[in-house]
This record gives sequence, C-alpha cells and structure tokens, in this order.
Amino acid sequence: MRNGKKRRAPVSAAGAAKPVITLDGVGRSYGARMILSEVSLSVDRGESVILRGSNGSGKSTLLKLAAGIIAPSSGTVVKASPGLTFGFAPDRLPRLRMTSEEYLTHMGRIAGLPRTSLRRRIEELHSLLDLPSGSLSMLIHYSKGMLQKVNLMQACLGQPELLLLDEPFSGLDPDSSDKLLTLLHGMRAQGAAVIAALHDPLPSWEAVSATYRLREGRLVREDSDDRRQERHVPVFYELDGLLPEASRGALARDFPQAEWSAAGNVLRVHLPAEACEAFMGGFWSAGGTLLSLKRKEEMP
Repeated sequence: MRNGKKRRAPVSAAGAAKPVITLDGVGRSYGARMILSEVSLSVDRGESVILRGSNGSGKSTLLKLAAGIIAPSSGTVVKASPGLTFGFAPDRLPRLRMTSEEYLTHMGRIAGLPRTSLRRRIEELHSLLDLPSGSLSMLIHYSKGMLQKVNLMQACLGQPELLLLDEPFSGLDPDSSDKLLTLLHGMRAQGAAVIAALHDPLPSWEAVSATYRLREGRLVREDSDDRRQERHVPVFYELDGLLPEASRGALARDFPQAEWSAAGNVLRVHLPAEACEAFMGGFWSAGGTLLSLKRKEEMP
C-alpha cells in the first residue's frame, strides 16, 4: 500500500496486479467545511489498513468515499474493476423489525447472491460469530453487540474483494472480538483488502496492517516500530494455531528467531514483532488455521 504517490497505469496480466482501490489526491468538503484534503492511498489484495483519528476527523467520510456512497469534492477514487465486490459495515445498524436471517437474506438478494450459497453463507457467519441462527427474535430487540454482529455479517456476505469497516469491534465482548479477528484474518489470507476505522488498540490486527491517522483532514502514516524503539520496549507476538506437522519444516527454517511448541497439529509460536507479518503470510500459505494472535511485551 502506498500513500502520497501517484500510480502508474495497470500493467498486463503477466505483470503486477492492479491495486484493489486507489485514492489519488482525494478531498471532501461540506459547504465551506473541509473534511478531507489531498488524501492518497493505495491498497492491494490481501493488505489491510487501519484508520485512526479523533471523532469528526473524517474516518467515516473516507470509508464512504471508498465505498462510493459519496463522491469526492476533488481527486479520484479508482477501483480495480467496475464490478469490484465490496462490503461496508457502518458504525451502527438500525434496529429493524426483521430477524437476522430475514435481514441477511434480503441484503444477499439485493447483491444478487445465489439462493443456495446465500443460505449456506448466512449459516456459516452465524456460526463464526457465535450468534444463534433460526431465532424468531427481531433486530429491534437485539443488544448492541448482537446488532454489531449482524452488521458485520452483511458486510462479509458475498466474500467481498474489499471490506470497509467503521469501528467493527464496537459493542463486542472479548470473545466475540477474537472470533471477528479470526474471520478477518481468514478473509485477508484469501485476498480480501480491508480498510477499518479503529479507536482502541488491537495488537493482532496492527501486526499485519498499515496504520494511518487523520489529522486536520490529511492522512499520515504511523510507524509503530519507530515508536517502540523510542520507548525501548521489545514487543513479541504469541500465535496459537493449527498447522500440519509436514508443513512446519520450511516455516521453521525461514524464521529461526521464532520459538515453537506443539502437540500434534496444534502449535504455539513466539516471534518478534518485526517478523510477525511475514510469518503470518507463510503460515497461511502453508495451510495454517489461526486460533489467536496476542501481543506480548517480552518473550516467555
């Protein structure tokens, strides 16, 4: 992903892939009030971006521009193709007089998803986010956390190429947050690009994402490694996952700094922060299944 640089024209199919989305010098104003100014950002398949900023800094506006919900006042938003599939989860879902399955079925039909695969995907998402399916309870009676799960499900329904999330962890308890992280890590591993506005620290997602902050309408890249070095705090990550024994040899050779413990296909890996993103790429390529990824201040 690149910030502040103009892109060259797409190359042939034999060359590098075109970015999923590119914002080039994008600005957005409401009357005389400037919200975003000269924002440039490019995100490729399988990459993830975190947006941070105070309330009213323009995070939600940037997500809506990327989704095409609103148009820029200046600059351009270019998507990989006119038919790019994307999912958008706003900061809240209204309390509707529909069950979760009725709502998701309605949204899936609007998106043109086949009926049979849509039904399977709805069941899968209910299971992944631990929300009972088949309930006759209306969304109007749901808690904030339950509504947020349904909100996220609709964004992920069609296995989108671009996922845009506005404070996706708001209202979720720790267990539900871990389940959402597992879902997002899996979608990213399958090639989805993810842009998420986040308020609270989220170490396991920060480890594989580029973080930007909106300040006075401009997008500024944050370098967490530099901040850690200034504080002289060594940071490591602890990964729990599933990986066949036959697939571990090459990964262990590529990352000699990692410390391993395993029981059958279940393993725990401790590795330095600077190796985490590359390790995760190799882990998923080798057929791994992520169970959890946690930030640690020191090796055990």
